[in-house]
Amino acid sequence: MPLTVNMPRLHAGQEEVRNSSARFKVLACGRRWGKTQLCSALAFERALLGGLAWWVAPSYDVAKIGWRKVGRLAGQIPGASILKSDREILLPTGGRIVIRSAEGQKSLRGEGIDTLIMDEAPYIDERVWTADLRPALADRKGNAVFIGTPNGRNWFYRLYRRGQESGGDYQSWQLTSYTNPFVADSEIDAAKGDSPEWAFRQEYMAEFVTFEGKVYKSFDPAGPNVFDEGLDLGRYRGGFFGAMDFGFRNPTVLGVAGDDGDDGLDVVDSVYASGMKSPEIIDHSLRLTEEYDIIQWWADPSDPGMIAELQAAGVPVIACPRVKGGLENSWIKNGISKVESMLSASPPRLRFYGPNCAGIINDMDLYRYSEVRSGAPEKEAPLKVDDHGCDKVRYLVEGWSLMRAIPSEAVVL
Repeated sequence: MPLTVNMPRLHAGQEEVRNSSARFKVLACGRRWGKTQLCSALAFERALLGGLAWWVAPSYDVAKIGWRKVGRLAGQIPGASILKSDREILLPTGGRIVIRSAEGQKSLRGEGIDTLIMDEAPYIDERVWTADLRPALADRKGNAVFIGTPNGRNWFYRLYRRGQESGGDYQSWQLTSYTNPFVADSEIDAAKGDSPEWAFRQEYMAEFVTFEGKVYKSFDPAGPNVFDEGLDLGRYRGGFFGAMDFGFRNPTVLGVAGDDGDDGLDVVDSVYASGMKSPEIIDHSLRLTEEYDIIQWWADPSDPGMIAELQAAGVPVIACPRVKGGLENSWIKNGISKVESMLSASPPRLRFYGPNCAGIINDMDLYRYSEVRSGAPEKEAPLKVDDHGCDKVRYLVEGWSLMRAIPSEAVVL
């Protein structure tokens, strides 16, 4: 006896995405467009056919809305099992829907997946997709749907751009909040009046905006400072160097750069993660040091204790040289100027390898100064937001410049 389910009501835009034959669908959506409604339908349809659907979100809190929607659908089916503790739904057809968090990456390997939903994909590390989830689609030739409100021009933006190209497995859509007929335009208009222009454009118009007050104005994740192919470690005749910015609740960032021997640096690998303790930082540093034969690391000078632990473990690391005597803002300002000059050179003297540096690239795009009131003096130091990858880059450029005896007003021993 066929199963009868009252599926979610979809509007025309959702139906267009649902009916697309593209294997990989990328949806840049404004708030309240209905992306969760659509994806609950897509996941449930695959499970009804006996397939395995995974719903992966940045955290279980983010996944709650999708979990509730698929749970209500499963509640209509006699014999369906809703395993709350495992966050799984088992249907009598043999199909399953599994909810997972990208925070626990070890749980994202193993099974072959038929349909993958990546919820709020812009807030998930790119390597969760490339290293963990993309291989799980291979044996069943599964499909994937990437949904989210833009968050700068990170890897999600690159997928979106790929989907705009004609042909291929990818298709992408930019879907504003206004295209949901179930939300009154007047509500969205009211939100526009309550939001800064950039926030409205990003959150409701689904635009990949760069913020007013951007620090590194020359940096564009879709421009010449980021490359996704052609990584040849043999070209770095000047050797490899590293830099570190420490955090716990905030991310700890380690980055490795190759010196091309011709006055340029390519950041080729990184570690970008919150919650790392000293042993993990040491392990990553030793691994990268051995893998790339790193000549020198430069580290956040505000944490001499962590630097001492790394040195004791055999990591060739020193504190990034900095000015003293209350001139912190001047040191930051001059370091930013040096980084910007390398970014804006033609060809650029500072580049990033996209597949390994997603977190740093996102920080470089989002790093900005605070808004300045009319008539008030501009502030020299950027906001302490989205700065962790940027600080790491600044330490790298400062240390590398000093080592090469490039004059620098910002460095005082």
